Amino acid sequence: MSRISASPQEPSRNTSRGQLRVPRPRQPNGASGAAAARLIGMTSLKQAIRTVPVPGAPPPLSREAAAVGLAFLDMALRQNHIRRLTERLSLVEHGLASRTTEVDVRLSLLNHGQREASQLFQRLSSRSARSREEEQNASPTIWVPVTRISRLSVSPVDVVDAAGTKLPRLTQYETSRLLASGLYRLLAGTLSSQPETRQDSPLSQLLFHQDQARWLIQAALIALLTERSRSLTTGGDDRGEPHDDHDDQRCRALALSVLRDYEQQLVPYANLLDVAVNDYLLVAALDLTRDDHLLSYDAPVHTRTERAAADLDPLRRSSPARYQVRYVARIPASLRSYHVVAETEPGVHIEAMSMVTNADESTAKDLTRDLRSLAERWRKPRPGIPARKRLLELELQSALGRLSELVRTRRWDASQAGLDLPDSTLRKSRQLSRLYLADHGLAHSERDNQSLLDSAALTADDLELVAREVEEQQVGSDFSVENDPASSRAHAYWRRSSSRTPRAEHTTVVCTLRLRDATGARPGSVMAYALVVAATVYLVGCLLDRSLWPYDSSAEPPANADAVVAVLLLVPGFLYTRLDLPLRHTILGHLRWASRWLAHLSIGSAVLAAAAVASGVGSWLLTASMGVATGLPLLAALLLGRPAGQQRSPLAVRLSAPRWLQPPGWREVPPDAVFYSSGSDHE
Repeated sequence: MSRISASPQEPSRNTSRGQLRVPRPRQPNGASGAAAARLIGMTSLKQAIRTVPVPGAPPPLSREAAAVGLAFLDMALRQNHIRRLTERLSLVEHGLASRTTEVDVRLSLLNHGQREASQLFQRLSSRSARSREEEQNASPTIWVPVTRISRLSVSPVDVVDAAGTKLPRLTQYETSRLLASGLYRLLAGTLSSQPETRQDSPLSQLLFHQDQARWLIQAALIALLTERSRSLTTGGDDRGEPHDDHDDQRCRALALSVLRDYEQQLVPYANLLDVAVNDYLLVAALDLTRDDHLLSYDAPVHTRTERAAADLDPLRRSSPARYQVRYVARIPASLRSYHVVAETEPGVHIEAMSMVTNADESTAKDLTRDLRSLAERWRKPRPGIPARKRLLELELQSALGRLSELVRTRRWDASQAGLDLPDSTLRKSRQLSRLYLADHGLAHSERDNQSLLDSAALTADDLELVAREVEEQQVGSDFSVENDPASSRAHAYWRRSSSRTPRAEHTTVVCTLRLRDATGARPGSVMAYALVVAATVYLVGCLLDRSLWPYDSSAEPPANADAVVAVLLLVPGFLYTRLDLPLRHTILGHLRWASRWLAHLSIGSAVLAAAAVASGVGSWLLTASMGVATGLPLLAALLLGRPAGQQRSPLAVRLSAPRWLQPPGWREVPPDAVFYSSGSDHE
């Protein structure tokens, strides 16, 4: 295995002799993705350059390892070899869930470069003292990245096949070394493509003359990716450590100044570095003689750190008999199919399950930008040049055609869920869509005489209004719902349309589940307990007052107060132990919070009556205490005994719907629990 040469011609040989062409990563939607990449990846790299000792020899990085590392990173980002991704969620307790991920891999979907890099790593890792006969008898394998695991997770991950056999996988140290080699090669190639390399500049000094500065960057990448912890300190200067000599400080200052001066040109590189810094690559060995492989592994589920509002106050929940769960996942935009299967504990049914993705967000943003540009050009004075007017007409038809397609897709999403688009949503967008379809349906001769620009039903203000409507009502988010009968298992899926070209790096998926108690409509045992407690207090009051209505006269404190206190405490306490109340931290316990409150209120009323008897208070105060202890359980039992509808609400599926599907006045309730597939999803 050859090492990286420290000669001045190293970058030029890298750019001319690369084995794999690594595509430029897709930019995240908006500028926040690039800013986050520079903040986490590049900031950590700069901090590592400030603190890592300056090496006196080139670190052991190789060209072959760089090609393999970049190919592994490309496969982990694209996931073009994955046909289907299925996540099975088990909602165990409140705020606690487990996830099993199933990956359907087809090796024939790997392109030539990816397959060549995987086989190259197999040859490199098989260089040992094995005989040729042993190599021929060994089963051919290929190393393939399965997924990315957040570095925040510390639990070990085992990959098994359909037969339950555990597959060998690379250690995180091995994959990190491969990524370090590839990312340095990519950084050197990106910098060497700048025109300043042909001049006497700090960039040319770094690439062709200052060997130790290049070695320092290599050592910093290795330390950043192979060590478990990383520094997120944003401060610091270019002088390095205080004990550095002059040459070491000059090397650090040179490397940091080049990264700072070419920060804009390194934005795509910063995105890749951010992925490598935040995630581990899970690379497993697959049998090359089989094309299809079904793999599964247990993946961690992350929860929101702050408590939801519904968890703080049960009275603020969406419904006393409903429990809402939200699951947020990020999947590669090029993924073909994504499934979510949710399961609950016995006695809890999934009433509704909906899925929202932002797969069309890039299309909606482009449409918004084009509509506003067309509106601005429309307001300008138009010279009488037929070619310019015709060009503007064609651009307007193209924009309205894309708008019509988005509106049609959203209408079909609502129809698939058994809902209708509210009249108050997408009003102007639907109007312009009908105008476009009417114009598009004209014959060619009629269309030559009519123009959208000359139509009285279309103005520049309408285009501005539609652009704002598309942006505010989340037209770029689709919607699907699970229509199976309510049970302890539900399934929702998303498939990428063959006509949809992925333009973003990730697709955000939000699944919302609404759970309900399936054991019964009324808590009969708790209501009976409240009635028994109220009857016990009433009977004690009758015996103390020697009448059937002990609340209109003053009762005298009993002579045997200890015996009365024992009866008021022991009877409710013994019966409370016989109640079948679910544990508070379970989902069923949160669904039955009203029953628990009734039981606690009943036993508290008995304690109030016992305290009044034991303290020997005045007659009127004793009578009032006995009356309150009798009335509170009865009133709570009557409120709890009201019939509750258990039918499936048609609006239950709108709990997480985009704004284009929400009726006027719709108020989104906070979920009881929020789960994330990655630790960085909620940052």
